[in-house]
Amino acid sequence: METSKILQAHDRQIRLSRRLAKVGYNTTLGRLFRLIAYYREALLILQQWKDFLYIRKEHIGDKYFAVDQAIMHSSHSQVKELMHVEPQLRGNDLGIIRMLAPSYLLNNPLSLGMNGNEHTGIRAVFKQALPDPSAKINVIGDLVNQSLLVAAQKGEIHIGNDLPKMILYILHQLVWEISLSEAEITSSNSYIQTLALASLPNFVSRYLLAIITAPRISHRRRLIERYQQSPLWASYLEIGSQYQLNAHQIANSIFDMIHIAGTAGTSALLGSVIGVLCQDNALRSEVISEINGVWNNQETLNAAALENLPLLNQVILETARLYPPVRFVSQLTTESGEVEIGEQRCPFQKGTRLLGSIFTANRDATRYESPDSFDVNRDFSDILSWNGQEHERVCPGRSLSIGLIKVFCLYLFQKYQWESITEVKWNFERVTAVTPNDLVLQGFAQKS
Repeated sequence: METSKILQAHDRQIRLSRRLAKVGYNTTLGRLFRLIAYYREALLILQQWKDFLYIRKEHIGDKYFAVDQAIMHSSHSQVKELMHVEPQLRGNDLGIIRMLAPSYLLNNPLSLGMNGNEHTGIRAVFKQALPDPSAKINVIGDLVNQSLLVAAQKGEIHIGNDLPKMILYILHQLVWEISLSEAEITSSNSYIQTLALASLPNFVSRYLLAIITAPRISHRRRLIERYQQSPLWASYLEIGSQYQLNAHQIANSIFDMIHIAGTAGTSALLGSVIGVLCQDNALRSEVISEINGVWNNQETLNAAALENLPLLNQVILETARLYPPVRFVSQLTTESGEVEIGEQRCPFQKGTRLLGSIFTANRDATRYESPDSFDVNRDFSDILSWNGQEHERVCPGRSLSIGLIKVFCLYLFQKYQWESITEVKWNFERVTAVTPNDLVLQGFAQKS
């Protein structure tokens, strides 16, 4: 990607900031200008998002404009500070992606876009719905083993294709105690893969692309109906009702939690952990030795197993630092002002998005020595993956996500084997979760 194109596009953003100060941020003309900027920037980011981030960081600074006049923060200190702002005002955005087609979400905002009482209530529902992995260790172990047995029957695991389907199956069992059919799992996975269609204007997404979106929307509607037949539905409804949330809000928010954060995020990180361990033979041997010590020839795992894997825990944290499945956080300004971009002071308007680049912050040389190297001996006390720690926006599924990955590794390396692997490669071009999607464990089978 040419550096000049990325920098010229930023010059247009500088001019846009002054134009919006004149015409208004949320006027019809202001929204049109921002929408044009959003899609022009998207054409650049979609080509190679990592270069986009680093070229602007290198030539402009740690703070610069991006997408629809959003202010990107790229250093560790900036992103950490952004995460700890309380209370935060959020729009219906998924990182850099604006969810402009409410029809794709059945007219329910993402939980990430909720504020005030709705936000507090949905997090209370999530807390109820997401189990403590240690308390559910045997259930999770059985579900993971069932998924790996299916992979063994076909003789391979394809990281990009198979892991999301496994996580979808497992999370629906854990959160709803319902079993999805193979067709439902495939439809849910397709919904996730075409989520970017929700960033198009509603008319385009709902009508012009109906041949693609209509089946996805219908699947979501059917699954929402199934959720309300679950034996656990009454407990979630009771908690949500205490915060004046209705059934539509609760069921749709849990749908998004499972499909977007739970499946897309966890499967991406799990794939990266497997990729790291496939690449590094010495590290894999150490992890397997630790796993063997925890398993100790037991038929099933006990609750202490997850706490006695310090090396694997560090591997997961370092993988999350280098290859964060969620790469951006987003909130809105509550007032207008000026921001220093490069050597210029630029106006910004109330409601402007503030973006944090977790990917560049996690590789900040002022925070991490040799930041692009894999090192399990780092201090992860303020790691920014999972939205950081100890504030109102921290990921409520962090414990379950890490626990699921540990259980996968326990079974994968204790009970299964494979003959060969394809190339382990992380893709830094496509704007998707960073994971070695094309990695295949070939000749996958149970150990005799």
